[in-house]
Amino acid sequence: MDVRYFVTESATFTRATLAGKWSRWLILVLLGLPWMLLSSLAESKKILEGTTIHWNSIPWQEAGLLVCAGILCNIFISGYIVRLLQGESVPPEFDNWTRLCLDGIKVHIIPLIWILVPSLLALIQYTIASGGLLPGNLWGTTLGFILILIILVIQLVILFIAVQYIIIGAIRYARTGSVREAFAVLAIRATLSRIGIVNYFVALGIITFVWLVFSLGLHVLSLVPYIGGIIALGLWPTMAVFCVRFMAHYCDEELLPAGREPGVAGGVYMPVRMSARNMIVEILSWLFILAVLFVLCFTPLALVIGSISGFFW
Repeated sequence: MDVRYFVTESATFTRATLAGKWSRWLILVLLGLPWMLLSSLAESKKILEGTTIHWNSIPWQEAGLLVCAGILCNIFISGYIVRLLQGESVPPEFDNWTRLCLDGIKVHIIPLIWILVPSLLALIQYTIASGGLLPGNLWGTTLGFILILIILVIQLVILFIAVQYIIIGAIRYARTGSVREAFAVLAIRATLSRIGIVNYFVALGIITFVWLVFSLGLHVLSLVPYIGGIIALGLWPTMAVFCVRFMAHYCDEELLPAGREPGVAGGVYMPVRMSARNMIVEILSWLFILAVLFVLCFTPLALVIGSISGFFW
C-alpha cells in the first residue's frame, strides 16, 4: 500500500477534475450552497447555542426548504462520489442525473446497514437506563449497569469492524453497481488482508487528518466577514475530490467488476438501461428503504444523546 503515491496521484487527479473545469466546480459549489445558507441562517438567528436549541427562533418555512434542498443536493453529491470511487483515470462528468440520484441513495444505505445493529443496541441501553434498572447509588453493582457495559463493548467491536468494511464496501458497490457487493464479507476481508490492517488505519488516519485540517481551515475562512462563507464554499470541492480519490485507491488491485484484468485499477460498471417509469419506481423504492433505515439507526441514538445532554429539553 503506497500511501505516498496515493497522496500525489490524488492531488494530480483533483487538479485534473477541477482546474479549468468550471462546470464541475460550479455544480459542486451549488450543491453545497443549501447547507451554507442553513448554517448562516442558524448563526444569524442564534438558533443553536451550545447544546441548546431555541425552537422559537427557527424560521420553519425557510429552514425546512433549505433542509429539503440540502438533502436532495447531498444525494447528488453522493452519486458523484460513487463515480469518483470507480477509480477511472478520467475524471467523471455530471450527467445522467437520474442514475446519479439512484447511486447517491444506494451508497447512503451501505453505512446505515453496517451501523444498524449498534444503533439497535443503543435502544436497548436506553430502555435499560430508563427502566429504573440503574439506581443512582448502585451503579457499580446493578445488573442494568453491567448489561449496559457488556452491550457497549459489543457496540465498540462492531463499530471497529464497520469502519474497516464500510469504505471497502462502498468502493465495491461503485465498481460493480451491486449493493450486495458492499456486504460481501469474505471478499472485503480478503481486500483488508491484502492491504494490511496497520496500513489501512495509517492511510485512514492520514486522510482523516487531511479532512480535519482542511475543514478547520474552511471554518476559519468562513468567519471572514461578507466573503468568508463564499470562499469556503468555493474551496470545499477540492477537499472532497482529493479525499474520495485517496480512498478509491484502497481497491486498486481488486478484480471489480468481473472480467477486468489483474492489476488494472478502477472499472466503471455498465448500468442496465431502464425506462423512465422503471427508474422512478426504483428510486422511490430505494428512497423508502433509506428512510426506514435512517429512522431505525438514528432514533435510538437521538434518544440516548438527548437523555444524556438534555439536547431536546
